[in-house]
Amino acid sequence: MWKNARFTVRSKIILGYLIMLISVGISIAVLNGRMNSMDKEINFINNHDMAVHDLTNQIEADVLDLETGQRGYAITGEETYIAPYTAAQSEWLADYSALYQLVADNPSQQSYLREIRTNVEKWIEVAGDPVIALVKSGDKAEAAQFFRLDPGKKIIDTLRFQLADFMSVEKGLTQKRIDDLDEKNSSFKIGLYIMLLIVTVLAIAVSLVISGTIVRSIKQVIKAINDIANFEGKQELKRIDVRTRDEVSDLCVAANGLLEAQERANWLQSGIAEIAVSTQGVSHVNEMAQAFMARTALLLGAAYGVFYVRREDKLVRIASYAASGSPVGMNEFALGEGIIGQSALEKRAFLLNDVPEHHIRIATGLGESAPSSILVFPVEFEGRVEGVVEFASLHPFTPLHKQLIEQSRGNTGTALNNVKAQMEVARLLEEAQTLTEELQAQTEELQQQSEELQAQSEEMFAQQEELRTSNDSLKFSEERLQRQQEELEDSNEELAKRSQRLESQMRQAEAFNQQIEQQNAVLAKQAKDLSEASRYKSEFLANMSHELRTPLNSLLILSQMLADNKLGNLQPKQVEFANTIHSSGTDLLRLIDEILDLSKVEAGQMKIEMEPVCLADVRESLLRSYEPLAAKKGIAFGVELQQGLPESVYTDGHRLQQILKNLLSNAFKFTHRGYVTLRVHRMDEPAAGTAGRAEHAGVATGANGASGATGAGGAKKPGGFVAFSVIDTGIGIPAGKKEVIFEAFQQADGSTSRKYGGTGLGLTISRELSALIGGHIAIESEEGAGSAFTLYLPEGMEEAAAHSARKEAGAAAQIAEAFEAATEPESHRKEGLLAPSIEWTNPELLTPSSLADDRDAIRPGDRVLLIIEDDIHFAKILLDMARAHHFKALVALEGDKGLGLAHAYKPDGILLDIQVPVIDGWMILERLKQHSELRHIPVHVISVVDEPQKGLTMGAMAFLRKPVNKTHIEQALSRVESFMRRDLKRLLIVEDDIVLRDRMVELIGHDDVLITAVSTGHEALEELQREQFDCMVLDLGLSDIGGFELLDRIRRSDRLKQLPIIIYTGRDLDMREELELKKYAESIIIKNVKSQERLFDETALFLHRVKADLPEDRRQILDRLYDNEAAFDGKRLLLVEDDIRNIFALSNMLESYNMRISFAESGREAVELLERDPDFDLILMDIMMPEMDGYEAMKAIRAMPRFEKLPIIALTAKAMKEDRQRCLDAGASDYISKPIDTEKLLSLLKVWLYT
Repeated sequence: MWKNARFTVRSKIILGYLIMLISVGISIAVLNGRMNSMDKEINFINNHDMAVHDLTNQIEADVLDLETGQRGYAITGEETYIAPYTAAQSEWLADYSALYQLVADNPSQQSYLREIRTNVEKWIEVAGDPVIALVKSGDKAEAAQFFRLDPGKKIIDTLRFQLADFMSVEKGLTQKRIDDLDEKNSSFKIGLYIMLLIVTVLAIAVSLVISGTIVRSIKQVIKAINDIANFEGKQELKRIDVRTRDEVSDLCVAANGLLEAQERANWLQSGIAEIAVSTQGVSHVNEMAQAFMARTALLLGAAYGVFYVRREDKLVRIASYAASGSPVGMNEFALGEGIIGQSALEKRAFLLNDVPEHHIRIATGLGESAPSSILVFPVEFEGRVEGVVEFASLHPFTPLHKQLIEQSRGNTGTALNNVKAQMEVARLLEEAQTLTEELQAQTEELQQQSEELQAQSEEMFAQQEELRTSNDSLKFSEERLQRQQEELEDSNEELAKRSQRLESQMRQAEAFNQQIEQQNAVLAKQAKDLSEASRYKSEFLANMSHELRTPLNSLLILSQMLADNKLGNLQPKQVEFANTIHSSGTDLLRLIDEILDLSKVEAGQMKIEMEPVCLADVRESLLRSYEPLAAKKGIAFGVELQQGLPESVYTDGHRLQQILKNLLSNAFKFTHRGYVTLRVHRMDEPAAGTAGRAEHAGVATGANGASGATGAGGAKKPGGFVAFSVIDTGIGIPAGKKEVIFEAFQQADGSTSRKYGGTGLGLTISRELSALIGGHIAIESEEGAGSAFTLYLPEGMEEAAAHSARKEAGAAAQIAEAFEAATEPESHRKEGLLAPSIEWTNPELLTPSSLADDRDAIRPGDRVLLIIEDDIHFAKILLDMARAHHFKALVALEGDKGLGLAHAYKPDGILLDIQVPVIDGWMILERLKQHSELRHIPVHVISVVDEPQKGLTMGAMAFLRKPVNKTHIEQALSRVESFMRRDLKRLLIVEDDIVLRDRMVELIGHDDVLITAVSTGHEALEELQREQFDCMVLDLGLSDIGGFELLDRIRRSDRLKQLPIIIYTGRDLDMREELELKKYAESIIIKNVKSQERLFDETALFLHRVKADLPEDRRQILDRLYDNEAAFDGKRLLLVEDDIRNIFALSNMLESYNMRISFAESGREAVELLERDPDFDLILMDIMMPEMDGYEAMKAIRAMPRFEKLPIIALTAKAMKEDRQRCLDAGASDYISKPIDTEKLLSLLKVWLYT
C-alpha cells in the first residue's frame, strides 16, 4: 500500500516540518521540567532562606530593644523607654514562632531556636521585669545595685552567640542551595545545547531527505530542458527515469513529453527543410513535382503517390511515385470531383483509413498488398490552390505525418508558384523578340496613320483659308452696299428714281447674305471637323502611346532586373541577352517618343518668346557644346562671325540654339574627316546658292548645278537677314533627295538610317521651328563632298514679327518642348532613359583632363575648389581666378569625373555648370546632396540654364546665369570664400507657437549654427534687414502678416532673392496654394509625425552642415532618412494596374525594399478594396484601365473623406502635355510617366510617404 501511495511535495514538506516540530516539542518539554525545578529552588531560596535571615535579624533586634528599653527606663525613669521594651516582648515571640515554622525542615535548627527562646525568657524573668518593677517602685538604689551585679548580661551575650551561630548555619545552607542551583544551571545549559544540536541535525537530515527526492528529479528535468535548448538534431534525447509519485514526477513526465515533442518538432523541421531543398534548383513543374513526391513519400513511409497540378478548372496529373508499369491514378479531375477535386475545392486535407482491398494494390518484389491509409491534401499559394497530392501507405498515417503535410504544403505551393514564374519568365524572354517586332510593326502603322492625319489637317487648313478669303470679300461687299444706302437716303429724288433698282439690289444682298451665312456655316463645320480630327488624333496618339508603352514598360523593367542579375544565377551570355533586350526597348521607346512629340508639333502647343539674342553668347555656347565632340572625332570645328554683324538678333534664343544644335549634330554625325563650321553672316535677302560654301577650299560648288540651294520652311523674303550656315565635309546628299530629308522619318536612303541611326525627325523639327520664329532653312549639298544648311532669320524686331506672323498663318502647329532632346549633341543623346550609374571610386574618373590643375600639389590644410565645366576656355579662366584667390583648384570637363573628384578630394567648394557631358549638372547636384559626406559642400552654379529656383531648391548656395564677366566671377568666388570662412551658420525661425519654436531650436541647434527665433512677420523682416541669414524656416499662420504677403516682401528685396526658405506649416494646402508657394520656397513641409526629421534634414542641407560635426543622435536622424530599406520597411502600397506584366515587374521591384504590395486590376476594384481594407500608406494608380479609368477612380477615392489625404501617384503611358494637370485635377498627389524611372519613383515614394 505504501509503495503505491502518492506523496506529494506538499505532503513531504509538511511531514518534515512535523518531525522537526515534534523534536522541538520534546526538547521544550524536557527543558521546561528542568526550568520548573530550578524555579522552585530559586523561589525556595527567595521565600525561605531570605525570610529566615530576616526573622533572625529581627529577633536579634527585638532582644536589643528589650535590653535598651530596660536600661533606658532604669536610668531615666521615663515612661517613653517602657514602650520599646513592652513592644519587643510581644514582637520577638511572634518572630520566633514564624522562624520556628520556617525551619521546620531542619530539626537541629529548631532545637537551637528553643534554646534561644529559653534564654530570652530567662533574661526577661531574671533581668528585665525585676528592674522595671524596682524602678517603678522607686527603689533606685536596689536597681543600681542590680546593674552592678547584672546577671542578665551573661544571658544577653549567650543570646548573641546563639543567634550568630544560627545565622551562620542558615547562611551555609543558603550558599549550599545556591551552589547546587549553579551546578544545575550549568548542566541545563549543556542539555539545552545538546537538544538544539539534536533538533538541528534532525532538521537537516529531514530536509536533505525531502529535498533529495525533489531536487534530483528537478535536475533531471533541467538537464532535459538544456538538452532541448542545445539540441541540434543529431543526438538522441535521453528520457528521465521517474521513481517518485509526486508533482516532481508529474514535471518529469511533462519533460519527457517535451522531449518527445521536441523530437517530433525536429522531425517536422528537418522534414520540411528536406522537402524544401528537394524542390530547389529545378526549372520545370514536372521535375519539381517528382522531386517533392520522392522526398515526401520517404518521410511519410508512403508506398504510392500522385501529384495533380491545377490548370484552369482542372487538376491534371504531372507526377507519380512507385508506379508499377503505368502511372498511378486518374489523368485529371474537375474541381469538386472525387476526393481529389473536393480537397481542392474545400482547401483542406482528407485522411482515409480502412481502405478496401480492391481500391489499389501496392506491389513489391514479393507480392502485393492493399494500403491501410490514404492521405489527400491541397497545395496552395496565397490562398489559391495550385495542386493536389495523394499518398497511399501500408501503415496508418499518424497525426505527425499530417502535421508535416500541413506545415510544408505552403512552402510547396510557393516553390510550385516560383517554378511556374520562372517558366513564365523564360517564356517572356522567348517572346521578347516577337513582342519587339510586333511593337515595331505597330510603330510603322502609327507613322502611316500620322502621315495621313497630317495630310488631312493640311487640306482642312487650306479649305479654311479659302473660306476666310471668301468671307473677307463678302464683308467688303456689305460695307459697300451700306455706303450706297446712305447715299440714297441723302437724295430723296435719287432714291425715288432708283428705288426699284435698290429693292432689286436688296434682294440680291439678302441672297448674298444667305450665301455668306451658308459659307460661314460650312466654315464653322469645317473648323469643327478640323478640331474633332485634331482631338481624335490626339486621343488616338494618347491611346496608342498607352498600348505601346504598357508592354514596353514591363519589357524594360524585367530586362533591367535580369541584366542586374542580383541573384547571380544568370550566365554572362544571358546577361548580355538581357542588356540587348533593354537597349532595343530603349531605342524603340525613343522612336515612340519622337513620333508622339511630332504630334505635339502639329497640335500647336508651343509658345515663342521673342527677345534680343546676343550672337557672341550663341557662339560661346555652341563652342562649349561641340568642341569635345570634335576633338573626339578628330575633325576641325569653328564658329565664324562675319564683320559688320549686329550684336544681337531679335528671335527666340532657345529655339535658335535648338535648330543650330540639330544641324550641327547632323553635320558631326555624317562627317568623318575634314571640318564642320558654323558661319554667321548678314544678307539683304536669302538668295539661292548663297549658303557660303564657295569660300571654303576643298568643297566644289559643282559645274552642273547639282549643288543649287533648296528652301525648306517657306519662300525667301526680302529685307535684312542674318544667315547661320552649318558647313561640313561629310558624305553629302544626292540631288534628288534634298526635299525628302525634310520630311518626317526620312533620310537620304535606307542605308543611312541603318549605318548612322536616328529617326529622321531632326530636320523636320528644325524646319517647323524656323517657320515658327519667322525664318526658313536652305540646303546646298553635293554627294560625297559635303553639305551646307543655312538658317535665315530676320534681323530686326519688326521684320521678325512680320515674318513670324506670316509663317504662323500657314503653319499647322508649333514645336513641342520635348524635341529639345532630339537636337542635343550626340554625346548628350546617348544618356538613355535612366540616369547613368556612376561608381564613385572608379580610378578612371580621377584621370587628369587636358587642362592641368592642382591635384598633385594639394596638401593638408589647403583650400580646394572643384570646377565642373565642359568649356575648356572658360574652365581655364575659372582656374586662374581661383588660384588668384589662393585656392588649389581641380578641373573636371565631364560630369562623371566631377563626381569622382568630389568623392576623392572632398573639396571645400564647387563651381558647377549644368550642361556638362555624361551626366548633367542637375544629376551631379542631386547626387552630391544625397551623399552624407559631400552634402555640406557649398555648390555655386554658373550656367546658361535659367532655372535659379530649381538650383536653390536642390541645395545650391547661389546661381549665376551666363554670360558672365570677371566681376561676376569675383563675386561668386568671394561668396564661396565667405561661406567657407563662416564656421557659424545663421538660421531664422519664424513661428508663433512658443512651445513648437523652442522644440525646433532644440532640434536644430548645435555649436555650428546660430538660431534667431521670432514669433511675428514684422520681427522677421527686421531681423532680415539687420542680419545676413543662410536659411529661413517659416510658419504660414502668423498673427500679424499673412505668410504669402511676407514671402512676397522678402522676394522683392534684391538682397534676399536667393535666401533659402523652408515652409513648415500645419495648414492643409490646396493645389493652388501649393503651386503659389513653390514660387517662393525651396521646400514645403506639412507638420506631422515625421515632419521634424525632414525639417532637420532640409535645414542641414541648406545650411551645408557637416554630418561628422553633428551630435550622434542627429547623425542617426540623417542615416534613417537616407536609408531606403528602413524608410520603406513595412509600408503598405496599393498598385492599381490592369496589365499583369506591369504588376509583376513593379511588385517585385517594390517588394525588394520590404514593402507590402496589394494590387487591383481596375479602378472599380481598387475603390471596393479600399472600402474593405483602408489601411494603405500610398496608392500607385494607372490611368488607362477597363470599367473605371484612373481619373474616375481617383475622383471616387477623393470623394471619401478618410482618403482625402492619402497619397496617390498617377502612372500613365500617355505623353501629352496636359496629362499632368489632368491627373492633379482628378486628385493625384503626383505623376510619373511610363516607362518608370525606378530611382525617380523611389524618390517620389519617400517624399509622399513622409510628407
